[in-house]
Amino acid sequence: MNISDIEDAHRKRSLEIVQRIPSGTPDGWEKTTFAVGGLMYIGFSNVRTEKLVVISSQGQSIIDCRTGCKTYCTENYDEDDLIALAEEMGDEIIPIAGEGGGGLRRYSKNGDLLASAAPFWPMEKVIFMPDYISYVQDPERCTVIFEDYEIKAFGFSRCGDHMAVCNGHTLDIFRRV
Repeated sequence: MNISDIEDAHRKRSLEIVQRIPSGTPDGWEKTTFAVGGLMYIGFSNVRTEKLVVISSQGQSIIDCRTGCKTYCTENYDEDDLIALAEEMGDEIIPIAGEGGGGLRRYSKNGDLLASAAPFWPMEKVIFMPDYISYVQDPERCTVIFEDYEIKAFGFSRCGDHMAVCNGHTLDIFRRV
């Protein structure tokens, strides 16, 4: 067997696994979707973990992930250091992730994990994996929570009770119930 045959077999197996993962909202979670034009960055507060800073071409806002309430604030972020400030958050420096890089937590304290897969690139999928499960080993117990082009950022809040996934026009926020 040559390397090309091995690669083809691996791609076929990977695709079969990803296609077995159900899509939707994971059990025990609720989802709220926001349309956000020109979305660039998001970042969770590490102090008030239910607060998510959202930066777009429309300005900067804070979303309370528990209530879905959105509050606009003065734009104050640094794309070089990937940080943001917001009046409501006091002096807290909030790490942001999005088009310029950065990253959010890919795991929670509860053992939940997030990963991305792109079997039909450039379409990407974000996969929720509960209880330290790998989608490769047990795809039916996992959930595809987001599927679209050019995912900018995804991850958990510090407490693990909130997740966010975004691309340039859509923001999905999940809350553990």
